[in-house]
Amino acid sequence: MDELDHYLLAIIASFPLKRKPAFLFAVATGKRTGQAVQDSHLFEATPLFACVPTLRQLNFDARLKRMEENGLLGITEDGVALLTEIEHPFKTRFPYIDGFLYQNRTNAFFERLLLAIQVFSNFKHGQKHYLPIVRDEQAQIVVKWWLAEHLAGETKDAVRGRFYVELEQWLQQVDGALYVPRFSGGDYIGKTALQVAAELELSPWKYYFEWLNGLHQLFARMMDDFPLLYGLMPDATQGLTSSARKTWQLAEQGVLFENMAAIRRLKESTIQDHIVEIAATIPGFNVISWVDSEMIAAISQRQWRSLKDIKQAFPALDYFQIRLALIARRSGVICS
Repeated sequence: MDELDHYLLAIIASFPLKRKPAFLFAVATGKRTGQAVQDSHLFEATPLFACVPTLRQLNFDARLKRMEENGLLGITEDGVALLTEIEHPFKTRFPYIDGFLYQNRTNAFFERLLLAIQVFSNFKHGQKHYLPIVRDEQAQIVVKWWLAEHLAGETKDAVRGRFYVELEQWLQQVDGALYVPRFSGGDYIGKTALQVAAELELSPWKYYFEWLNGLHQLFARMMDDFPLLYGLMPDATQGLTSSARKTWQLAEQGVLFENMAAIRRLKESTIQDHIVEIAATIPGFNVISWVDSEMIAAISQRQWRSLKDIKQAFPALDYFQIRLALIARRSGVICS
């Protein structure tokens, strides 16, 4: 077993009832179906959500099959069941990982970081002409804007100095060997993740989750303690699906909820799914129009096994309100 196996077992263990492989795959890779989003919040599995977005279906299926053959899982038509206790919980080993909160932002941030390090290093070495280590044009544009903003009021040396103070402060709090060999500058070209993993004698998945944990540790403190690095962080809306992002844009324009379905030519239930996704993704999103703080507090007092149980306990609420209440309970969105 490697860290990917432990991660998948942690997902399976997070849900009290058997789940179909398709649902588990959606959680692991971050497919934001209504069921995956709401149940991840209901059972506090959001840190595990979307941690392996590039995992392929064939690889996932093969992993489950192998763990079944090894007696760790039982797989039937009803779903997947864990047959053994997890001795070393994944969440304990990687306490900072929060897949749902940082979905679609981790890799983008790291690419921008690699570019910024290369730019500042080449400033120091006097190299004006070089190929960017990251070829993505959007990442290049963002870093150029970020640099222009900070260089408007300070010298290159001053900004570079502040940047490296923040970078060193973060690297002292994590295992810097996971990251430093991947940085480029001057005549040095950073290594790939697989090359660094091999040098550290780590399996690729062990390296990946260690790398992810260290970055999410940075993200959790970035706004307060790392202002320059925070400027490289993609906006939270990048975590939304493309369709939900369009609904969010309407909300930002002040379009009333009841008009969104007609404008988007979508079912009202689809717009409700988008609102739930937005509430789960955008810090401070206001849900007072749909559910109040008293209901959220009441729902928060118990552990639930299903939305149906909550509905029976609070018959005046519809399922849309219940889902929003669960999001507000877990995410701390505004509710009053």
